[in-house]
Amino acid sequence: MEIRQLQYFLTLCKELHFSEAAFKLGISQPTLSQQIRVLEDELGTPLFDRIGKKTVKTEAGTILEHYAHEVVQKLDNAKEAIADLTQLNTGHLRIAVLPSDLDYRLSKLLIDFHKEFPRTKVQVIPSVEILNMVLENEVDFGVGLATKPDKRIQCTSFYTESYSLYVHNKHPLTARNVITPKELKKLPLVLYPKGFYGRDMIDDWCENQNLTIHTIMETGSATSLFQLVQEGVGATIQPSRLIERFESLGIQAIPLKDAPIRDLEIIYRRDKYLSNAAKAFMERLEKYFQTSV
Repeated sequence: MEIRQLQYFLTLCKELHFSEAAFKLGISQPTLSQQIRVLEDELGTPLFDRIGKKTVKTEAGTILEHYAHEVVQKLDNAKEAIADLTQLNTGHLRIAVLPSDLDYRLSKLLIDFHKEFPRTKVQVIPSVEILNMVLENEVDFGVGLATKPDKRIQCTSFYTESYSLYVHNKHPLTARNVITPKELKKLPLVLYPKGFYGRDMIDDWCENQNLTIHTIMETGSATSLFQLVQEGVGATIQPSRLIERFESLGIQAIPLKDAPIRDLEIIYRRDKYLSNAAKAFMERLEKYFQTSV
């Protein structure tokens, strides 16, 4: 049994379609089929049932998938550990973050990190599917909202913040020191669509407050939401310190009474090797949010 065969096998487990898996692997479908048959012959049992165009894992296939993930992960860990030792902090660091935080918070941190690790390529990926990206090993770690306990991942809480109401600086509410939840009923709001982390949190909070709010416009970008606020289209509800100097944008943040609160976590797989660069980025991320944000 070869590592290459296990990698082919795992790709097919994910795609459950020989043509799609072969395309992802950059090989022909007959080559993939032949390598899977070799595995099945070696193990003495089918790994997939082929029913017409449908491909499903057998019980043996499910068992092998579990252990193949461990084998491939350990090999990747070994390669990364050796590279970390011999290549003087070169390599590729992949991080999944919430889109809004990428837009407004991380640029200075990335600049400072590059000065210290100039040979490390950093790829920051905006996503609302951070947990899935971590579990699928598509990133080295993620920065997102607190998630449910999962024995496969390690979570480190590093920052807690409340939400505020953002309005343009000529709005009648700018003289207020605090806004009550009930006052939101009368306001036209611009928010994320349902299904976005930030929107789901606000909806849950509204339900707990026995409150119904109304949106006049919804977009998936924090930047566009703040632009809509600037133009007086509506107000938005966002983390209180999402923008460090939002006053220069013609926007004012007003605290909400009994505001929703979010906890930010660093999330990574327990079985994944973390390079020196990854550990350094995590340390600087925690310090950055505690001192600068």
